[in-house]
Amino acid sequence: MIVDEALVNECGAGESRQMVWFVDATIEKQPMVVSSYTPPVGDFCERGGRFGSHSSSESMAPVFRNKLAFVTFFNAGVRAIDIRNPYRPKEVGYFIPPITEATDKRCIKVDGKDVCKIAIQSNNVETDDRGYIYVVDRANTGLHILEVTGEARAVAGMK
Repeated sequence: MIVDEALVNECGAGESRQMVWFVDATIEKQPMVVSSYTPPVGDFCERGGRFGSHSSSESMAPVFRNKLAFVTFFNAGVRAIDIRNPYRPKEVGYFIPPITEATDKRCIKVDGKDVCKIAIQSNNVETDDRGYIYVVDRANTGLHILEVTGEARAVAGMK
């Protein structure tokens, strides 16, 4: 799994869509992309800040290993992706933190002037052996501690 990183606010010019790519590297000298994942577009490009992939959980907690991947997508929060079949990754859950009084604004230049919006920016995600997910925000929205539910919990085999 390869995670690109979005660098431009509001899907600005000069940057293509940043996604998650799944690669078959069975033949090391000839890796081959076999699938990709990105959340539904919705209005994320207009919400302010960055939209696109950024960071995946690097810990391999046994409860999620080879079942679920967690990836942050800045203003689209954290996404739980069913990776049991890497040829068909599927979103099975997500969490977008609410904006708080502490959330910083993100700005772009329009006609030489700053145009700013308040936007969460889910930055990093980690998991632990108990099945908790930790998501931090780079726009001062804070730390969120999550527990998987619904379809994601079933994929992980958690009761």
